Amino acid sequence: MALIIQNFIIGENVKHKARAEWGIGKITKVDYCGTIRVIFKGRREMSIAQGAKYLKKVP
Repeated sequence: MALIIQNFIIGENVKHKARAEWGIGKITKVDYCGTIRVIFKGRREMSIAQGAKYLKKVP
């Protein structure tokens, strides 16, 4: 069962609203506190506090 916080689901593709240069990332973990972990192309896994505020879904 996938953990859902504000409609973000593990495995979805997202972009950071303020860091377009990071490109498209894939959600790897969603915490109950709202932190979302994302792997962006060519980067390490990043933890984004209040992730729903800073991320947008992409197809």
